[in-house]
Amino acid sequence: MKTKVMVTLFSVLLITTFNAKSAVTEVQGCNLKENVSMSDVVDHSVSVNAIQDGNGYTEKRFGQLIMQPNIEQTTKSEFDFYYLNFWGSYQIYGNDMSEWSDQGKGNDFMEQLGQLIDCRSLNMFDTIVTREYPGD
Repeated sequence: MKTKVMVTLFSVLLITTFNAKSAVTEVQGCNLKENVSMSDVVDHSVSVNAIQDGNGYTEKRFGQLIMQPNIEQTTKSEFDFYYLNFWGSYQIYGNDMSEWSDQGKGNDFMEQLGQLIDCRSLNMFDTIVTREYPGD
């Protein structure tokens, strides 16, 4: 991966003096299965890009980060890593979920991913973008 991004999940700054963009964010806690490494998970993530960037996938506005804990406030996390999935609105989220789940376009990916990790959704947030990442 070329870019590492650190995201603080539990602090949200609400600023109402400018036109902030809202989004939908989901956090999943995940654990590696036996003999699986983070490299395996990252390598497998190429598949989600191929699906969502492909000609047969209409809703391409989805983002995902893999976050590995390295500093924690209290005890060690019960998870090896977290997925931070995000969409620009609930409409986009609904469009994506329709294709991914209802139409089955993500079924093979999820089956393969299930051989690598166990995850559970922890939270879904209404997020407000107060500063966009400007890129490299």
